[in-house]
Amino acid sequence: METGTPPVKVRWMFFIGLVGAITVAGYFVLYPQTLFKPGAKLFDLGYNLGLAGGLMMLAMLLYPLRKRVKRFNNVGSLPNWFKWHMVLGILGPMIIIFHSTYHVYIPYFHPTGSPNSAIAMFSMLLVSGSGTFGRFFYTKIHLGLYGRQATVNDLRAELEKSGDVESLFSFAPDVDKSLTKFSLRAEEYARRSDVGFIPYLTIGFQTSFLTWLLSRRLHNVMLKNALQNNFTSSQRADMEESFLKYKKQIAYYFMAQRDAVQFHTYERMFSWWHILHIPLVYLMVFSGFYHVYAVHFY
Repeated sequence: METGTPPVKVRWMFFIGLVGAITVAGYFVLYPQTLFKPGAKLFDLGYNLGLAGGLMMLAMLLYPLRKRVKRFNNVGSLPNWFKWHMVLGILGPMIIIFHSTYHVYIPYFHPTGSPNSAIAMFSMLLVSGSGTFGRFFYTKIHLGLYGRQATVNDLRAELEKSGDVESLFSFAPDVDKSLTKFSLRAEEYARRSDVGFIPYLTIGFQTSFLTWLLSRRLHNVMLKNALQNNFTSSQRADMEESFLKYKKQIAYYFMAQRDAVQFHTYERMFSWWHILHIPLVYLMVFSGFYHVYAVHFY
């Protein structure tokens, strides 16, 4: 089983960071309005940026159709649709921010510009931010509870194959006892649907603490074994490499236990997020269309 940082997560964080950096840098280029002015003429750069950003936001709305309309069930895989839904939900707002040249109507602070365009802009930013935040909940529940528990069982089987972990348990029975107690409590919570926020926070703290404690004990055991057997520098390097592998296995095991326990809490959070996100989408679509209408017909 792969124990490194998930590549998809790394790429996603890099993408968000890159878009954020470009958006911040764009402020210093576009805010003075020397490069272009939106609406100067029909097909100027500012107009085309708004058109491109608007089309991206409209294309983003195809994902709910793919997910809910049976006629589109065979049109591409749902994970790919979701990926592009998220990508367009980040790139579209960046392009539209460039279109606005960072000049948005804000009462008392920036009282120039159109209130309608400000409503469209802020509702779009709320939808984009909400979608990025909601992705976190989605990744926590998309496997389902049984998928989470299967992951726990797989990781537990890997740990039990490790002789070093077995020697750790024999050397530190208090840690073994804590691990068993934690696992039993986690399994009990995972079967319940009424786990509140206190157990949610408690399990998170215990996960971090036991990961640190177990890894520390494991390293001590391995160092003691190296001293007793007069390891060479090469053997010590191999030992440290093995320790890092076991440390990652231990961390992933506890994180899988934690996610299984916290599944129902994340499920509730996702349902609450969905209740907020959908009205924001409708507000964004309505205000965006009205903004386009106002630009062309007033």
